[in-house]
Amino acid sequence: MSERHHIGRGPSGKANTPATRPPATRLGRTGRPSSRASSPRGPAAILGRRPGRILGIIGSLAGAALAIAACSRGGAQYAGELYSVDDFYGGIVADEPRAALVGREVLSAGGNAADAAVAAYFVMSATMPSTAGLGGGGVCVVHRAEDDNITTDVLDFLPRAAAGGLVAVPASARGMAALSARYGKLPWAQLVAPAEGIAQTGEATSRALAHDVALGERKLRADPQMAALFTRPDGSMLAQGDNLRQPELAGVLGQIRAKGASELYGGVLGQQLAASAQAVGAPLTIEDLRGYRAQLHQPLAIAWGDQQVFLPQPPAAGGVSVAQMLKALDDADDNRAAFLADASMRITADRAQWMQPNGDAAQPADSLVSDEYVSRVMQGHQSGRATPTASLPVPAQRLPENPFAASVVAVDAEGLGVACNFTMNALFGAGRIAQGTGIILAPAPDDRGFGFSALAPLIVANNNNGELYYISAASGGMAGLIAQAELLHAVTEERVPLETAMLRGRVYHGVEPDVAYFDVSGDDDPSAALTAAGYQVEQRDALGRVNAIFCPRGTPTDPDSCQLRNDYRGNGLATLVSGR
Repeated sequence: MSERHHIGRGPSGKANTPATRPPATRLGRTGRPSSRASSPRGPAAILGRRPGRILGIIGSLAGAALAIAACSRGGAQYAGELYSVDDFYGGIVADEPRAALVGREVLSAGGNAADAAVAAYFVMSATMPSTAGLGGGGVCVVHRAEDDNITTDVLDFLPRAAAGGLVAVPASARGMAALSARYGKLPWAQLVAPAEGIAQTGEATSRALAHDVALGERKLRADPQMAALFTRPDGSMLAQGDNLRQPELAGVLGQIRAKGASELYGGVLGQQLAASAQAVGAPLTIEDLRGYRAQLHQPLAIAWGDQQVFLPQPPAAGGVSVAQMLKALDDADDNRAAFLADASMRITADRAQWMQPNGDAAQPADSLVSDEYVSRVMQGHQSGRATPTASLPVPAQRLPENPFAASVVAVDAEGLGVACNFTMNALFGAGRIAQGTGIILAPAPDDRGFGFSALAPLIVANNNNGELYYISAASGGMAGLIAQAELLHAVTEERVPLETAMLRGRVYHGVEPDVAYFDVSGDDDPSAALTAAGYQVEQRDALGRVNAIFCPRGTPTDPDSCQLRNDYRGNGLATLVSGR
């Protein structure tokens, strides 16, 4: 019998208290229970550039407080205030709690990380349609280590423009079908069915969706179908706890479950979708749907000590920005806040020079993340002093972007890791529903900010021995990308515990206006250091949202070392299964 634990906050926003967890059966490498009380471990792999870093990280982790609650029988074991678990089987972190819980149930049923990610996505298509609806798309980075078959791939199912422009081709179902077929274990129907049931019977609106509904009120009220779905009978907007029932979407999910994703791209369902889209003015054709394919690409890779950081290539252009920030952080000075402001400003301004409106790069991505190129971007940086935007070596401008996305990250004890971002190209997409389908359509990417240029899920792994060490995905546009890079650097380079690193105040300078933005999480307030450096400052509620999994000793060698954390700035959930 598996045990399930989740990490998050109670209704008051405070940490739930753990219970004592009884001993559990040791999980063998094949995913079947083993009778051994323990198994021998190989030497701990060293993650990163400095000898002994992982030992330092592990030693410092005892001071990290991680809020968790036991979701079923038993709880988690603690070392001081450190959350730890024996017999780790798998874990998942998602921006929407119900999606994470369904992903956990899939792991508990014998599924792997890919199965959990697929199931979690389809649930989010019903519970988080603002950023993860069936009308959108996304990108995943997947790492697999099976004997001699060690691979890290990018699965591209980005919501590109249909031939007629204006609207994107719905891509997520194709992407999830490819993820399931290539990496998954469980039957397809088992992964889609939970979402179908949720859409049919309804689900209490989560805090995550309620936040998006409030933010997108104007767009939602502008369309009668959207208003009918996201408002109460009295005309007020849907709020946390309100039931959201979507029978038309349930019908679509039921056909996808029974007939496969291809039904949405060429069957009767596809024809219905195309006709319904055209009826609301979206030039989507059955040819657009039939012609769409998810694609596998080689990742953008940068060295990270003995490991590599794997990221998507443009047109998921966020991968370049994360890689540039990681390399800039290698030369960071002691004034952390001022450095983050200056580096993020320079990388954002540089991005406006090489990125095309569709997210493609004007030159090879490898050249944009070379040491020489990043050094040129950072040329002129002065420790502890603000750089006026007017003195940048490139024009002081930034490109408009879509900061709205959702993420799922998952890992299992066999060393399979999945990091995915999903987007509707704008909050609630185009603000139109294809009648009779419940599918919110996404706008085509353009130079006004609609699109997917700020997506950059990442994985840190060693493709020589197959070990996986770190997975994350972020939302929030360029601010989220900078936060994602800074979190990885803090955990692996600075030996900051994952929990502590997630609580750090964040800093981002977006070039225009010449203002350094910051947020405050816990007791870390970077505003004084920014002001002392000469920056005009402005506080924001949140600068990005990052979900992360850190396995300091690597998986599959030592999956028990894995730690999961959803970002406090969001309303997601981290949850795991142990002792199968």
